[in-house]
Amino acid sequence: MQLEHVLKSPVQTAAELWQRWWIQIGVVVTASIAAGMVVSRDLPLWLLFGGIGGLVYVAIAFYKPEYVAAALLVIHWGNIHDVLIRYHGIPSVVKPTVALLTVVLLVRRFLSERPRGLVSDPVIWWTLAYLMVGATGLWFARDTDAVMKQLVDTAKDCIIAVLIFNLLSTRVAFERAVWGLLIVGAALSALAVYQEITRTYDNNYWGFAQAAVRQISTTMDDRARAFGTVNDPNYFGQLLLVLVPLAIWAALNGRTWRGRSFGLAALLLLLAAIGLTFSRGAYLGAVIVLGVYAMYLRLDARYLLILPLIGALLYVAPPEFRARFGTLDEVLPGNNAGAYTDSSIQGRTVKAEVALTMIADNPVFGVGRGNYRLHYRDYINVIEGAGSNTERDAHSLYLEVAAEQGIIGFVVFSGLLLAVWGRLRKAERLFAAAGERRMADLSVAVKVGFLGYLVTSVFLHGAYGYMLWLQVGMAVALVVIAQREAADRSVPLVEVSR
Repeated sequence: MQLEHVLKSPVQTAAELWQRWWIQIGVVVTASIAAGMVVSRDLPLWLLFGGIGGLVYVAIAFYKPEYVAAALLVIHWGNIHDVLIRYHGIPSVVKPTVALLTVVLLVRRFLSERPRGLVSDPVIWWTLAYLMVGATGLWFARDTDAVMKQLVDTAKDCIIAVLIFNLLSTRVAFERAVWGLLIVGAALSALAVYQEITRTYDNNYWGFAQAAVRQISTTMDDRARAFGTVNDPNYFGQLLLVLVPLAIWAALNGRTWRGRSFGLAALLLLLAAIGLTFSRGAYLGAVIVLGVYAMYLRLDARYLLILPLIGALLYVAPPEFRARFGTLDEVLPGNNAGAYTDSSIQGRTVKAEVALTMIADNPVFGVGRGNYRLHYRDYINVIEGAGSNTERDAHSLYLEVAAEQGIIGFVVFSGLLLAVWGRLRKAERLFAAAGERRMADLSVAVKVGFLGYLVTSVFLHGAYGYMLWLQVGMAVALVVIAQREAADRSVPLVEVSR
C-alpha cells in the first residue's frame, strides 16, 4: 500500500521523489513564485517562512506526531497562541494543529496496514456525560448562544485532551512534554521577574510579560501585578502553580546534573513569578502544594536544602507580597471585620451569595452554561436594591458549575474530577509496583499539580477552562503508559488496583 509506505518511511519517500527532475523544478518554481509574491506585495515574511515551516510541520506530524502533540500541549498551556494572535497578528496555530493531529490519528487508526487502536478510558465517558448535561441548557437557557459557545469550547478542549493521551502515550514522549512545559513556565516566570527587577511594567515584552496595576491591600498602595500571557494575574498564578510539582520532580529526578539544576532554577523562578502575581488563591495553593508534596517526600534531610533558597526569595520579596499574603487572615473564621475592608473579598462574597441563590432557584439543571453573568444582573438588583446592568462571573469554578448546570451537572463534574484523580493514583501504583520510582514520582507530581488547580479553582471560575482539560489529557496519558508497561512486564493489575 503506497500510503503505508509513505507513513512508515517518509524520509525515504521524500528522497525518492526528489530524485525526479520534475519534482525539483516544481519545488524551485513554487518557492520562487512564493518569494516573489511576498516581496512584491509587501507581505509579512512570516507568510513565506510560515508556508515552508508548515510543510515541515505537516511532515513531522505524520512522521513523529508525538513531537507535534507535545508542542500543542506546551503552546496551549502557555497561552502562546493567543499572544501571537493579539500582539503579532499571526493566525492561530492551535486550530490547524488540532485538525492535523486529528487526521494523523484517524489515518493511523483506519488507513494503516497495522491499525493502532484509540485509547479507551473511563474518563472519556465522564467527559461525554458532562457535555450532555451541559447541552440540556439549549432547551431552557435564556441565552442559548452562550450555552452553545461554552459547549463548542469544551468540545475543542476535549479533542485536544484525546490527542494528548493518544499521542503522548510513551514515557519518552510524555517526559519530553513535561520538560517543554517547564521550559515555557520558567521562561515566562523569568520575564516576569526581570520586569519586576527593572520596573519596566509598561513593556509587555512582546506580549509574554503583561502587567497592570491592581489592588494589593487596604494598607498598601496599588501596584503592578504580573499577568504573563493571560489577562489576569490570578489565572497566571494558577497556570504556574500547576508546574511547581513538576519542577520539584525535575530537580530530584533529572537524569543529569544539568537537568536537576534546571529543575531547581525553574522551581525558584515559578515561585518568584507566583509571588509577583499577588494572587492570594495562588499563594494558598502554593502552600498546600508544597506541604502535600513534602509529606509525600517524607521530609528526607537532603530535600530540606530547598528551604534556605525559598527563605532567600521571601527575604528579597517586595513588601507588597507580605501585605498581600497577610490579607488571607481576613477570610478566616472569626475575623469578619476584614471582609468588609477588602473590596475584592467583599465582591467575591456577593458573587458567591448570588450563585447560591441561583442554585436554590434552579436546583436541577441550573440556568444554563455561560448564563451566570446574564442572571447576575437580576439577582444583584434584589440583593443591593438598586438598578444595575453590571455582569459578573462567579469567581469559583464549583459555584459556577452548580449555578449553571445544577446539581446534576455538579455531580457529573465532581465525578469527572474524581475519575481523573483516580487515574493518577492508579498510574502511581502501577509504576511503583513495577519498580519505576521515577515515573511513580512523576505521577505524584502531576497529581499534586492537579490538586493545586482544584484548590485555586475555589476562587476562580472557568475562564481558562483549557487548563483543566490539558491536565485530563496528561492524567489519562500517564495511566495508559503505566498500563502498557505493566502489561509488557506482566505486573498483576488486580493487586495494584486494590
